[in-house]
Order: sequence, then C-alpha cells, then structure tokens
Amino acid sequence: MSESLFDTPAPRLFTLPPQADFLRSIARRLRLEFNVETHPDALTRVLILTPTRRAAKALGDAFAEEAGNGVALLPMIRPLGDIDVDDPPFEPGELAGIAPPAVSASRRRFELARLILAKEAALGREIGIGGALALAEPLGALLDDLATEDVTDLSVLDEALQEHLPADRREAVEFLNIVGTIWPMRLKELGLVDSASRRSIVLGALVERWDRQAPSHPVLVVGSTGSIPAARDVMRCVAQLPQGAVVLPGFDWDADDKAWDHIDDSHPQWAMQAFVNDFGIHRKQVRQWPGSAEEAPARARRRVIAESLRPAKATDDWLDRVEQLKQQYGDDYFARGLDGLSLIEAPDLLAEARICALLLRETLDTPGKTAILVTPDRGLARRVAAEMDRFGVRLDDSGGAALSETHSGAFLLRLLDVAEDPGSVVALSALWGSPLFAAGLERGLVHGVLGKFEAEALRGVRPGRELAAVRARLDGKYVDLFDDDRAAIETILTQMQAAMAPLEPDEALPAAVWAERHARAAEALASSVGREGAVRLWAGEGGDAAAGVLRELLGETESLPPMRLFEYAGAFRELVRARRVPPRLGVHPRLQVLGPLEARLIGADRIVLAGLNEGVWPAGLGVDPWLSAGMRRVLELGAPERRHGLAAHDFAQLACGAEVFLTRATKADGAPTVASRWVWRLKTLVEGAMGRDAAARALEPAEPYAAIARDLNAPGLGPKPAPKPEPRPPVSARPRGLSITEIRTWVRDPYSIYARRILGINRLDPADMPIGPRERGTALHDALQEAFENWLEVLPEDAEAQLVEVSRRHLVKAGFAPEELVVEVPRFARAARWLVAWERARRAEGITIAKLEIKGELTLDVPGGNWVLNGRSDRFDRHGDGRIDIIDYKTGGAAAPKEVASGFDPQLPLTAAMAREIGAFKDFSGEPAGLYYVRLPGNAKGGEETRIDEAGPAKSPTPTAAEMADQAIADLREWINRFDNEAEPYLSQPRAKYVNDYGDYDHLARRGEWASAPGGSDEGGET
Repeated sequence: MSESLFDTPAPRLFTLPPQADFLRSIARRLRLEFNVETHPDALTRVLILTPTRRAAKALGDAFAEEAGNGVALLPMIRPLGDIDVDDPPFEPGELAGIAPPAVSASRRRFELARLILAKEAALGREIGIGGALALAEPLGALLDDLATEDVTDLSVLDEALQEHLPADRREAVEFLNIVGTIWPMRLKELGLVDSASRRSIVLGALVERWDRQAPSHPVLVVGSTGSIPAARDVMRCVAQLPQGAVVLPGFDWDADDKAWDHIDDSHPQWAMQAFVNDFGIHRKQVRQWPGSAEEAPARARRRVIAESLRPAKATDDWLDRVEQLKQQYGDDYFARGLDGLSLIEAPDLLAEARICALLLRETLDTPGKTAILVTPDRGLARRVAAEMDRFGVRLDDSGGAALSETHSGAFLLRLLDVAEDPGSVVALSALWGSPLFAAGLERGLVHGVLGKFEAEALRGVRPGRELAAVRARLDGKYVDLFDDDRAAIETILTQMQAAMAPLEPDEALPAAVWAERHARAAEALASSVGREGAVRLWAGEGGDAAAGVLRELLGETESLPPMRLFEYAGAFRELVRARRVPPRLGVHPRLQVLGPLEARLIGADRIVLAGLNEGVWPAGLGVDPWLSAGMRRVLELGAPERRHGLAAHDFAQLACGAEVFLTRATKADGAPTVASRWVWRLKTLVEGAMGRDAAARALEPAEPYAAIARDLNAPGLGPKPAPKPEPRPPVSARPRGLSITEIRTWVRDPYSIYARRILGINRLDPADMPIGPRERGTALHDALQEAFENWLEVLPEDAEAQLVEVSRRHLVKAGFAPEELVVEVPRFARAARWLVAWERARRAEGITIAKLEIKGELTLDVPGGNWVLNGRSDRFDRHGDGRIDIIDYKTGGAAAPKEVASGFDPQLPLTAAMAREIGAFKDFSGEPAGLYYVRLPGNAKGGEETRIDEAGPAKSPTPTAAEMADQAIADLREWINRFDNEAEPYLSQPRAKYVNDYGDYDHLARRGEWASAPGGSDEGGET
C-alpha cells in the first residue's frame, strides 16, 4: 500500500475542485492507492463515509465502473448520518443499550399529533386529526433541529423574548416546553429515540471510540461540509487519525483574505471555513486530492462563480478585484470562465419546462452523454417530465410523483370520497373511472356500462345523498339500458354497498380499525374476473407505497384517539399528500431529475440548474408555526441564513460543471419574478467585468433554445378563424316535427336544432349541479298541478296553506335540502298568497279552470309533407262565452309582448292555435280569449300577471289572441317551407337582437372564433 495519502502530519484535509467528477476521482485514486490490480481485496478494509445515501450508492457504482470487467470488491461505504450500531465500524452488540432504535417518522408524527390535539382541546379549539398531522410535521423537524444542535433548554426564550412575543408565539413556547418534558418520557416508555438524537449519540460514540483507540483500517469522510455538529466532530476526529483523511467538496482554498475574513452564514464556504478554523490551520494547507489537478478553464469558472458569490461586506472593491484578476490571468479571463456556462430566461414557467426538456432530449443525441436537471421546484420537475413525454422519454425523478397521483393512491382517496358522500356523482364518477375499479367484473364491461349510466342518468342535480338514490335511477325513466347492462350495474352497486357498509361515517373507531376496513373495501372493489383485488391494488410503485401508508395506520396509530370517518379521511389525505413515489422501471439511464440535496457529489456531462428565482432557489424562509427566525437565533439553532449558505454551496458546485445551463422564468402566474440572488450577482459581476453587451453574449447559449421551444407547439401557419358554419343536411334528414318550445330555438338559433335533432348531440349537464331555477320551476309546476287538480270546482278556504304544504313536498322531492327550504318555502308562500288572491278574483268573474298540464299534437299539411307540432300547456281557463285563456306559469322572466308578437317567442300563440283545432288536445278546444304569463318569483309582490295580446299603448296595440295565433301558424308554415329547401342552412344565432339565451352549441359552432373575427360579428344579420 502506498503511503502517499497518510504519510503527512494530521490533520489530513483534502479538497476536490467543483468541476472534477468527485466520486469517480475518489474511486480512481483509492484503487491506485491500494493497488487493487494486485490486491483485489485491499479496499474491503477501507471505510468511507458519505453525506447521503444516494452519494453512497453512486460511489459504489463508481468503484464498480472503474473496475470494468475486473473484480470489484468494494470498500465499506456508509452514509454519515445513517450508521447502524450493528454494522461496521462497530462490532455487533458493541453499543447495545447506548443507542436505542430510532422512532419511525410515521410513529413520531402520530405521537406528536396526539399532543397537538390535546393542546388544542385544552384551549377549546377544534383542529381535526388531519390538521394535527399537518402541524406535527414541522414540529418533528424542529425536534430534529434541537437534537442536531444539542439544545435541551428552552427557558432562555422565556427570559429573553416572552414579554415581547405575540400571543400565538407565547402559546407555542409554552407548548414546546411541555413537549420538551413529555416527549422524552414518551420515547423512553416506547424504548425509542428520535432519529436525529440517535445520529448524534451514535456519531458521538464513534468519535469517543476512535479518540480512545484509532481504528486499524483507513477511514475517509468524503463530500461533507461539516454543517451538522455531530458530523463535524466525526470529520475532526477522522482528519487526525493515523489512517484518516477528509475530502472537502469545492473548498475555496485560494480565496483572497478580504473575502475569506467576511464569510457569513449565507456564504457557500461558511461550514467548511468553520471546520478548517477549528484546526487553526491556514486554508492553503488544505491539499488537492492526488490526481485531481485543476485545469485552467475549470479554475477560471470556479473563480468567476466564487467572485460572484463574494461576501456582501467584501464587494466594496469588486471592480478592483476584477482588475486584479484580469492583470493576473489576462483580459479574457472572465470570458474563459463563462465558456460552457449559459443563462436562459424563459417568459413563463411552461416555457422554462419546455426549454429544460429540450436540453435533456438533446443530450441523448450524443451516445453515452449524460445529463441531470437540478431544481428544488417540484412543480417545474413535473412539468419537465410531462414535456419529455412528447419525446417518449420517462425521467428518473428522485422526487417522484405524489402518491395521490398514482392509480392505487387515487383509488383509495376516491373510495373515501364516496364513503363520505355516497350520493355525490362527482365522487362516484371519479371512483368508477379508476382503472382499478372492477367490483368483481371485467373492467371493460364496468367502464362501458357505468359510463352510459353516469352520462344519461346521473348528470344535473345529484340524485340524493345515499347510494340508494343512485340505484333508483335505474328505473327506466332516466336511461334506456339493455337487460344485461342493467343487471351488471345492479351487481356493481350491490357490491359497492356491501364493501362500503363497514365505512359507517358516524362511528368513532381507532385509526387502525378504519385502515383495515378501508383496505378491505378497496380490495373488494378492485377485484376483477380471475384476479383478486389485493393483487391488482397493491402491485407496482404506487401500490407498494399505498400499502406502506396503510401499514403505518394499522401498526403505529395506537396513540391517536378514536375518530369518525371524516377525521380518518383527513388523516389519510394528509399522509398521502406527503408521500412521494419515485419511479423504478422504464426510466432513461442517462437522464436524472434531482433536488439540490440529491445532486450533491453527482456528476454529469450536462447540468441544467432550473427554477433560479428568489423564493424557489434559494427557497424563501417560509413560516415556521412554532419558532420565528428571531427565536431560533436566541436558541442558537441554525439560523435560516445557514440554509441559504448550504444552498449556495450546492449551486456553486453545480455551476462549475463543464457544460451548465441556468434557467429561470421571468413570470410566474402572470406576475414578474425576481431572479435568484446568485444569478443576479453573476450577471452584475460579468457586466462590470465585460460590459453589458459582451456579458449578454457570453451567457447566451450556442443554440436558440427559447425560440426552438416556442416553435415546438407552433402550428406553422398563422391563426385562421373558423368560418361561420352553414350546414345543409338533406331534407330527408331534417326533422318533421318539433315541440312548441323548440320553435323558439329554431327561430333564434337554427344551428341548435341541427346539432340536437339531426346530429343527435344532447347537452350534458355538469355532475352534482346545485339546485337552481330549473328545479324550482319544475317543483312549482308540479305543486300547482297537484293542488289545482283538486280545486277545479271549489277553491278551499285554506287554499294558501294547502298550496304551501304541497310545494314543500315537491321541493323536497326535487332535491332541496332542509337548509335550502328555509329560503324556498317562504318564497313560495309569498307567491301562493298572491296566486290564491288572483285565482279568487278570476273565479269571481266567472272564469274557471278547464285543463291543467295537457299535452297536444297538431299535424300541419305543408308542401314537403306532414309536419307535427306538439306541446304541453300549463293551464287553460274557460270564460262564460266558451272562449279560453292560455296561461303559462313562470318563476323567472317572461317574454315581452312585442317579442311574442314579432314571432320570436311564439309559445303562447302556437298553443292558442293548437287549441282552436279540434283534436289537437284530447277532448278540448276553443277560441282564444287571452294569452297570459303568470309570474311567481316569490318576491315582496309575490306574483304578477302579464297579458300578451291586446297589450301596449293605443297607438301601437298588440294583435288579439286569435290574430296572434293565426300569424304564428302562418309564420311556422313559412319557416317549415324555408327549411324544406335543401339550400337553406342551419345558421348559428343569425340575428343580432334575438338570440338563444343558452347557446348550448355555441362551442360546437366555434362561435367564439368567427363572431369575434373582422367581419364575423352578428351585426348586419337577420333581424
């Protein structure tokens, strides 16, 4: 074995420059150092401590790759913060009893949630288990910080700040004091310890052991900056071992004295400066790792990045420093330092994601070339992954997808949504739409029959509040199904009711019981023909993670109080929200998406640093619900600025790569963003050193990636608005009859008739529509029909009270909830008061009710063949002379007399015309006397009668009812003849003034395009 690494006096501190492949350099040198070619097992005695698990795995891969086809016996590689007391460097049982097992993250979260619930209950507040779990997460992080910094006494907060704190912070301090007492006792009772405390205990024991007796084998700590006190102690110990060495990542050994002396907590070098100062040695005594000589371009890049991140207090002579570097290394020093570094500023977040995807995809054009995308922004990472789908590339994303976005996680969540609200069509549709939902049948059959059932029978106002109301929609009134399909839906609903029966919302049960019932229900509904539900549900990446959440709820929630279903659902949602599922299969081996922590020590040929905006990278300080920044400083916990310093070190290391792209979005959600302080400082430095234009050219990428990304979705042609649709179907395809209400639509918007009656496209209501005017109007008509059917001869004295009671019943039947009836019943009572008075007055004039809610049909003989007009009348009244009044009830607005007379709302005149023809209405006919709208809005006035015929001032009177009926039939005949000509198109709302109110088919006609185009408006159309 060569003595080159350990033949110098302690402390042995080394560094590797940022542009070096850190882990490969370590592996290559150690293989040479220990002469692995001759002694293949020599490395097995070496212990290497890395900062993260990912780095440990990557280092093992580097050793294996360096071995090539030869033997690769690896050294002992351990993450510095995750050393097990039963693994080397410890002997089995050596520290038994010193380091109890660590409490799992989930158990600790449940235990802390219990304490939070108790606190809120003592204060008379209701927070819910989901809310308690949400607060338990930052509380656990705070406990880790306290353990990491070895802070056990919080009384200093009482003494220094208590009187100055707002009430919520004083309450937090009091609670933390309680937690500081109770939590250690609870851990002792469980025989466990916090993971951060355990790490400190184990590392402390390791330091004590090695201080007492140095290990007989080499030990190296590589890649750690020493920001964690316990890890820093290990590094201090290892650096002084006879066979020990510490390799620092990107140590700035050649910084000038002024910059070095002004380093603060927000600087990339703060942790390593503190570590080196502990030894009392000069920074230049930190040696280069053997075989890692820094080439001139790499050194220029490192120096430019270091100068851009110069401590704020040392920037007063920035320009002097620039000139000094130019004199020392040449006028083009900064240009050379920026060679291979590009800055791309995208107009928005989506454009940034597309640019990043292009940069990754371009990498694959070069065989063997690798690339990593580093960003702390999970939203940006997801958008980049989505953009890569267009190239057929699945990314290896270390952050993974949320469990709620996987099939298994979404299925379990949707099941709870239905259990909480079984009558919700939105919840049911989401559950039925899951590829895991089969309910014991073939998935294809289930998808087909439930899709038809949901679209035709369940849209609009929800059927009810229970699953039984959904089943009632199979009665044939709402949807026409084959017998086999109806039987399949019956089977599915029966299976659902059986599976979900144990999920009784009002029971208070332990979380473990709910979890078991939840899992059993999910397995039952996920089963299909030939495959058990458990096999389908728990398979794959998402299934494994979902099973892990339920295992935690089954085995670690005994501390939580009994809860009802909605509380369990809230807790489950909170746990699923926080669980990430990294991809395992199908990812590209040369591309990775990493967070800044995972990217430490990981190298690649191309590095993309994305999301470089303030508040994203570096992240904002955020809001700690337990301790403010000032309180943390008093406790001497790591200042929030230190996190910025660590983030700055990650940025500085990565920005020194050979090929680096920095990206940011200039706008987010339509608002301007602020560039990351590191980007701003870099631009400021190079503009000062090179001039604004030269700096812009130096940072500009070689390819116009922003323009290419913009053109990816460009159609290649300029936008061309769609023309006005003018469909001309053959006469044989045109309807030979319409209802009276459809005539109004036909006159105003022929295209709607074309879409509905010829193309067969029906409007699909949203699911779970709120109760509205349509349902109120239907309930009113049904109530009036029922009441007046019994009052044809005599109007009772308590007619008003009876009418209100009948309306209440029909409002309930229509789906109005009790809280809505509080508004609706008084509204109808006002309408009933006016209506009964109006009815009494008419009867006093000798006018009686003749027919209610009667259907009719009239066949018109026209040149193109018989044409059928059909309709329903709300009410016919008979005068003493035999003439009739045609009455239509309205709960909303009614057409103006002029509008009816001009033929644009011909409902009442056409009804009158039908009533004149014997046989149009069964056993009823008569000459029209009057056309009436009876409005019943239920306002302060109650109601209002509007007569359509013979209305208006004397100078312009409206025609009589008989004249209006004659004109309406004549207009209809003319309209029929017009559309019996194949050359007549079905135009979309051709009249500027009289348009269809609803426009259900405007999107199909693409009206928004041509109506807004030059020359495409409705002006100048038919009137």
